[in-house]
Amino acid sequence: MLEELSPNLWENSLDRLVDFGHAVGQNLEMSALGTKDELMHGEAVACDMAFSSVMACLLGLITEEERDRIHRLLKTCKLPVHSPAMTPALLKESLDDRVKNSMGQRFPLPKGIGKAGIFNDVSDEIIQKAYKQWQELCA
Repeated sequence: MLEELSPNLWENSLDRLVDFGHAVGQNLEMSALGTKDELMHGEAVACDMAFSSVMACLLGLITEEERDRIHRLLKTCKLPVHSPAMTPALLKESLDDRVKNSMGQRFPLPKGIGKAGIFNDVSDEIIQKAYKQWQELCA
């Protein structure tokens, strides 16, 4: 994390791989706050990581086996991979916020185990398909 963030202390670039799990995770955390589905920050980030890994798989960046390995790792760490607070409306609002505040999608997505990249061109169709598949796999 220090290697990536140290040269960018003034955030001249918003392409940060350490943001994996933060495309929707922060909005998810805030929206669930004070509800029966409340999540700690790391739990919300884990749900986003699970969702993002489904998206990465649909984009052909990782295999289904790698996606499932990521999900198993999160579960082994006793982290949630799903939250009922992540609704289609929250997803849309979160991604609209991300585009506005990060000057583009800037999705940090896995490209295999131990590799990642930043992606700005994920279609609404893929996002919706990923949401549906994430619900089926993780709910």
